[in-house]
Amino acid sequence: MPRRRFVSALAAAVPLALLTACVSGSPAPASADREGASSASVRTAYGTVEVPTAPRKVVALGDTALDSALALGVQPVGTLSSRGGDSVSAYLAAEVPDISLVGTVAEINLEAVAAARPDLILAASGTPREQYDALRAIAPTVVPEPARFGDWESETRSVAAALGKEAEGEGLLAGIERRAEGIAGRRSAEGGETAVVIRWMPSGPVILSSALMPGRLLKSTGDRPSPAADFTGKPHTDPLSLENLGKIDADRIYLTTLTADGERALAAAEAQPAFARLRAVKAGNVDVVDGDVWSSAAGPLAAGKVLDDVERLRTTA
Repeated sequence: MPRRRFVSALAAAVPLALLTACVSGSPAPASADREGASSASVRTAYGTVEVPTAPRKVVALGDTALDSALALGVQPVGTLSSRGGDSVSAYLAAEVPDISLVGTVAEINLEAVAAARPDLILAASGTPREQYDALRAIAPTVVPEPARFGDWESETRSVAAALGKEAEGEGLLAGIERRAEGIAGRRSAEGGETAVVIRWMPSGPVILSSALMPGRLLKSTGDRPSPAADFTGKPHTDPLSLENLGKIDADRIYLTTLTADGERALAAAEAQPAFARLRAVKAGNVDVVDGDVWSSAAGPLAAGKVLDDVERLRTTA
């Protein structure tokens, strides 16, 4: 079988200084307009919320909120464990070694949130009203306004608004876009390949929607999304059987797993003739990448890591 390239999550790390550097020369942040005031109004999914102008203890409920806050230079005191894990996502762990866990994606521990004594809570997009009401009884809570499927940037903008760092947030997003365009420009002679992001689960592989952050970044950097990933409204397909492996084929496959069970299932599948027949496999274009970042996360730091992977893999191919 052709050699696969493995990407180290640690090697893909993006220093916060590199991200914040892209805002140099930006206009003065909107927080300047909040000086002298004890609170400011922020639009949220549940109406306008008054938030403190200089929050000292922020709880970020979810990877996107935590990622965005860290990219903006704010260290939250509490967050949720990663999806399917019992700790913060590995790509963020080094930035928040002492952060308190206040629940999981499936269940927030309200007592733990209250024990963190936050003066601002950054909730995830789609937080239901009942949960929002419970959280706002603890501290002002910001739930991002509804956005189109795959629009992770809107949650980053919501976090930036809540923290009074709108200009910094726009600078981060613009920097990511410029970097993706630069990679695409350096690859223009390649003509673009079809690419697909796969998560291998114990029950089989699923195709991630090209509307999610990694798929959109791949398109921005010059790849053509696989037609099999061209869907919205849900993050991924149902698991595919070995007989249907042909549906995941593309010129290049970015492959992720999240659990040891998923890795074992992948190892078993690799021994199957159907896997070896995939053109990406035959060409040696199957790249194993960080599942936390590529199949579960979103935010400026995660986007920077995806671009790190794309740039390194495409320049070493």
